[in-house]
Amino acid sequence: MGTEIGHRFRTEGRSTGGRYNTASPMRAIRCPRLLVFVVVALVAAACGGGKPKPSGQGTKAGQALPAASAASPAAGKCPLTDLDPPPGVKVDRFVLGVKIDGSIASKSPSGQSGLDSADIVYDEPVEGGFGRFLALYQCGNPTKVGPIREARAEDPSLLAQYGSGILASAGIPPDVLQAVTSTAGLVNEDSIRHGTAYFRDSTGRQAPYNLFADPAKLRAYKVPATAVKPLAAPPSQFSFVPLVSPASGSTPSPSQSPKAGSIRFKLGPQIQYQYDTATASYLRSENSQPHVTDSGSQIRVVNVVVMWVQMSNGQIADAAGNTTTPVPTVTGTGNAMVLTGGVEHDGTWSRPDDASVMSLLDSAGKPIPLSPGNTWIHIIPKEEPVYVQ
Repeated sequence: MGTEIGHRFRTEGRSTGGRYNTASPMRAIRCPRLLVFVVVALVAAACGGGKPKPSGQGTKAGQALPAASAASPAAGKCPLTDLDPPPGVKVDRFVLGVKIDGSIASKSPSGQSGLDSADIVYDEPVEGGFGRFLALYQCGNPTKVGPIREARAEDPSLLAQYGSGILASAGIPPDVLQAVTSTAGLVNEDSIRHGTAYFRDSTGRQAPYNLFADPAKLRAYKVPATAVKPLAAPPSQFSFVPLVSPASGSTPSPSQSPKAGSIRFKLGPQIQYQYDTATASYLRSENSQPHVTDSGSQIRVVNVVVMWVQMSNGQIADAAGNTTTPVPTVTGTGNAMVLTGGVEHDGTWSRPDDASVMSLLDSAGKPIPLSPGNTWIHIIPKEEPVYVQ
């Protein structure tokens, strides 16, 4: 966030003094219901007070990608990424959801496994001030995933929108298990009840950060014949357009969405994404350090999504004995931000119920188009600020 830029000034959903203000160097600050741009010296104060307002008002999202109309993936393309499937992978296979730890300890000594192969990743807040991932693999085809941790209350609802799927975890609380088993199409495959697909990697790791799984073995699970709904390919989740990146150093026209070179926010660790024009993707860092997996490469994300949600409190104890854990509400509607192709799109997310696919909509109610590739969706409290530059 060291580079200072001019940016538009917007309060209470109204532009003032023109769409862009470049009279002096400014830093962009976005609060979930308040969009203000202030001199750098006022950064700390900007999100500390004032009446919040819904973000995403007034921006004409999607207009920065005019080369093609948005559409669902074509036949033969992976339904969650709009990419060609890897060799040997069929596009009609079901979704495998895996709970992967997001704490600092999970990265030692060599990083997490499989996150960089996921089609979609949900980054969720958990107890203790950490994040945890629900990584979804449909065309993504890693050979190892982990460290694997326990499922959380929102996971059955998130997975249900894909029509069917297996939820793999290191254990599952009784109420979450009940939600899985009562949802047609969902199958529980935690390590306690289905341990043959799991193994311990104790090379420099300690429990509980040493539990991994073989995705091929997870997929080989035989669903009971009594299942009311078979495992099947998911419906398309997003609309995609071919990537058209904004020209380097150019100023967006008034009809375009603003450029977004970086974004940072807190979800457990301090998360930052920096846009890389060479690969048309965002490089992920945590606490100012590159987020590197066991492949040795920094995680790259084509589509970065932030969804602000209402949080309630659950009763799962953390290591310090605290019993409060955040439980996000992932149905209904809320404010959303999408970064893709170096461009910021503001709008809303909408999902009427557990069986419905989540929609990402611009201010006109039209789908926000994504670029073909992986998507990371970050679930944060509605009062949490996000800083965009």
